[in-house]
Amino acid sequence: MQAKIEPKNPIRPTITALEVGEETKFPINKMATVKTTASELGLIHGRKYTTRIDRPNATIIVTRNI
Repeated sequence: MQAKIEPKNPIRPTITALEVGEETKFPINKMATVKTTASELGLIHGRKYTTRIDRPNATIIVTRNI
């Protein structure tokens, strides 16, 4: 699946808008904020998000699983 690239979009609304199976990318310098936000939103909305690092492209990828 091709991930959306969201370099200037706000983190929280972008992650909230993901459908099951969708991915989005953020710059690696936002890693701590992205991981925290994905965890919080998962608890609040009963969803599961996973994150992974793409070192060559300096991005963090968030995937909605549930």
